[in-house]
Amino acid sequence: MLRRIMTMAVRGYVGGPAKSWVFTSGAMLLWRQVAKATQKNEIIDLSRTKPGDKIIIEHLDITHKQQMKDAKRARKSDRSSAKSAKREARAARKLARRS
Repeated sequence: MLRRIMTMAVRGYVGGPAKSWVFTSGAMLLWRQVAKATQKNEIIDLSRTKPGDKIIIEHLDITHKQQMKDAKRARKSDRSSAKSAKREARAARKLARRS
């Protein structure tokens, strides 16, 4: 409802949607950015708790996207280290056969 009122107000201020759609789009983009920055994110906890259980909520400085990138980087480094260890073992077996 608030978004609809803001849209009507912005369109009325700039002279209608047909005359200046660029200004309207820019103003609405700015409004969405401000609303996104000031809104509260609702957290829904579906875990089972019992009386006396403690719930600790932490705010992480790292974003989910960065966590996913770090996990992918760790998996990739694990695979490459496993490949290099396998390569070294194969070279050692080959050297042992020659001796």
